[in-house]
Amino acid sequence: MPRSAAREITSLSKKEIDFLFKRAQKFVKQSGLDIRLALKAQEMAKILIVIPRKAGNAPKRNRLKRRLKSIFYEEQLFTKKFDWIIIARKEAIDVPFSELRSILLKVYNTAQATR
Repeated sequence: MPRSAAREITSLSKKEIDFLFKRAQKFVKQSGLDIRLALKAQEMAKILIVIPRKAGNAPKRNRLKRRLKSIFYEEQLFTKKFDWIIIARKEAIDVPFSELRSILLKVYNTAQATR
């Protein structure tokens, strides 16, 4: 995937964010992650990651964002049919990478089965 396409999966305008929140349905609230999915509105699925400052300092929040984006990219969830909203709480900062991967894949498989 070209670098511009990798950035495209996380770049959303204010209008797109509002539209995504209106359409998204909550799927799981586990390990400090609140994950919501909506059918994708464009050709490429997108991911919106929200981590409040209360969750930790900037390096810790950025590490979690990088991990979530990496899983989204490596598992090619951007080619699937859902846009994602992930709201992380303080508990999610120290969740291991392997557990994050299993949570995201479990959510995707559950959503796939129900729709």
